[in-house]
Amino acid sequence: MASTASIGRTARRHRVAAVIVETLAACAGAALILLAWLCDRDWLDRHVLPHMFLTRFEQTLWWAIERGLLAALGLALVFVVRPWLGRAIRQGRGRALAIDGGLALLAVLASGLTSELILRNIHWRKVDLWAAGEEPLRQADAHRGWRNVPSRTGVATFDDRRIEYRIDAMGRRYGRRPVDPARPAILYTGESIMFGFRLNWPETIAGRIEDLTGVQSANLAVNGYSTDQAYMPLAAQLPRFARPVAVVSIFVPSLLERNLDDDRPSLDSALAWHPARPFWKLERLAKNVILYHGTARIDGAIAMTRAVLSATVATARARHAVPLILVPCFMPEQPSERAIRQRVLDAASLPYVLVPLDPHWHLPGDRHPDARANQVMARAVIAGLLRRQPGLFQPNGSDGRAIGR
Repeated sequence: MASTASIGRTARRHRVAAVIVETLAACAGAALILLAWLCDRDWLDRHVLPHMFLTRFEQTLWWAIERGLLAALGLALVFVVRPWLGRAIRQGRGRALAIDGGLALLAVLASGLTSELILRNIHWRKVDLWAAGEEPLRQADAHRGWRNVPSRTGVATFDDRRIEYRIDAMGRRYGRRPVDPARPAILYTGESIMFGFRLNWPETIAGRIEDLTGVQSANLAVNGYSTDQAYMPLAAQLPRFARPVAVVSIFVPSLLERNLDDDRPSLDSALAWHPARPFWKLERLAKNVILYHGTARIDGAIAMTRAVLSATVATARARHAVPLILVPCFMPEQPSERAIRQRVLDAASLPYVLVPLDPHWHLPGDRHPDARANQVMARAVIAGLLRRQPGLFQPNGSDGRAIGR
C-alpha cells in the first residue's frame, strides 16, 4: 500500500503538471485571441492581395470567418479546454491524455499523407485542370512550366457554344491561318485573358485587332501564366519576326498573387531564372484558404513584375516595335488594385492603357472578360498604340474607352 507521503508527492506532481498545462493552454488561447485582434482591416489590406476569381466582399467575408474562428478557438482554449485539462491531470489522467493526444496527432498526420496521395492520384487530378484534359491542351515544359500543345485544333463547349482553339507549330493561337514571322505582326503576351479563353478567335482581343487593323496577330499567351512566364516566350520568339509592329502585354493587378508562386519556373527581379520548387498538393489548397502573404514576398513580387514588364518594353523597343501594356479593370477599381498598378507601372513609367470594364461583362459563371469586354479592350489597345505612334496602321475605327500614359 502506498504511503501517505508518496500519495502526497504524486498529488503535488499532478498539481504542478496541471498548472503548467493550464498555463500553456491559456497562453495558446490568448495568442490566438491576440492574433485575431491584430488581423484587422489594415492587416487585410497589407497581406491579402486582390483576387481575380474572388470579389473583395468574398475575401472580406472569408477573412471575417477565419478571424472569428481564431477568436472562438482561443476562447475555447482558455475557458473550456484549459480547466478540463487541469481537472483531468489533477485526477491522475495526464498520462492517458498524453497518449491519446499523441495518437490523435498521428491520426492527423496519417490522414494528411493519405489526402496528399489521393490528390496526387491521376483520378483526382482535376485540381490541376490543365493536366486533366481541359482545352486548350497544355504540356509540360522544363523552362516555362507548361505550354500549349502545338499543331492542333482543340474544341470545347462552353455555355452551349462551340469554342475552337487553333494552335500553330510554335504554340501560338491563330485565326484563319498560322502565324507567318516574315509578315508584319503584333505580338501578344499574357495568360488566359489575352489568350481569349472560352471565346472564339474573332471575339478575342488579338482577333479583333487583327480584323480592325489588317495586321496579323501572333498570340503567345498561355492559360495560367504569371507575368514572368509570359515574358519567356516573347524573349525567345520576338527575334524570329522580321517586322514586329507592336508588342502588347497584359497586367492584371488581381493576378499579382500568381507572381508570388515558386511552384512554377520563375524569374526574379534581376531576370534570373529559377526552377519550380517541389510542392505538396495540400500546401496549394492551404494557400487558397489562408490567402495570407508576407509584405516582403509581396514587395519581391512587385519588384519582379516591374522588372519583367520593363524588360518586355525594352525588348520591344529594341526591335522597333511599339510596346503597350493592357490593364483591364472591372469597375470600380479597388484601392488595393490601384496601389499595385501604381507601384508596378507608374513607378517605372511604363506605357500602359487602363481599360474600365462594366462589372457584368464577364463569362457566365466565370470571371474572365466576355466578348463585349474584349471588344472594348481591343479598341482601347488600338487607340493606345496610335497615340504612341500615329500612322502605325490604319484602323477601321479605334474609339476605345481608355485612359493611360
